[in-house]
Amino acid sequence: NDKGDGTLSCIHHRKNFFVGLGHPRCGTAFTAYLLQSSGLEVGHEYVRPNGLVSWMLPAERYRNPYGDAIGPLEDFSRIFCVARSPLAAINSIIPENSDTASYSFRTRILKNRFEITLPTEAEDPDGIQSAVMSYTLWYELCMSFLPQLIYRVDRPEDDALLADYVGRPVRRSDEIGRNSRPKRRATHFTPDALDSLPHDWLLRFAEMAEGLGYPDDAAMIEKSAAGRAAG
Repeated sequence: NDKGDGTLSCIHHRKNFFVGLGHPRCGTAFTAYLLQSSGLEVGHEYVRPNGLVSWMLPAERYRNPYGDAIGPLEDFSRIFCVARSPLAAINSIIPENSDTASYSFRTRILKNRFEITLPTEAEDPDGIQSAVMSYTLWYELCMSFLPQLIYRVDRPEDDALLADYVGRPVRRSDEIGRNSRPKRRATHFTPDALDSLPHDWLLRFAEMAEGLGYPDDAAMIEKSAAGRAAG
């Protein structure tokens, strides 16, 4: 219900055209709707006059599985990143990875960029390692564009940072859409499950958690990494 206006030409020349990056199930929809509530015409996955927020944009493609694509990001000057606590996000990412279009798209892009292939369902039946790898690598891809702001959707104190960035008040409320899928959320992941993951991936995951502004998550992940190393 958030279709764009179909205007893709010369959008990078607009001073206040905001481009929000992120990972699936990590708050891109909420952020777009929050900006809409502040009076900005920013679409979720669809181009609108003041920008769009979409997890697919770091792929820099001209065609995405869903919504609009805008191609290379080098000419866009107002790029920010939407983040969510990695440990809180895993149970939402696991079912997202069962969406073939979403997961195969990320697999292709990450294989091309990092020469790393995300696990298949047969290789990772509980989906935890796939979720960790996707979160880590996709956010590494997002951060490669040097976003001007990391907006943590689960930290209300970041609303002031977002308001300063877009130049107008931002106020969250219960009426703002969240695109939440409580019935499509796994329940089997707990931080203890990290103990079974490869040590190198735990370190990489922890580094990303720290870089996105989640030191408590990073410390917990590093604890699991230390346990793996000791074992």
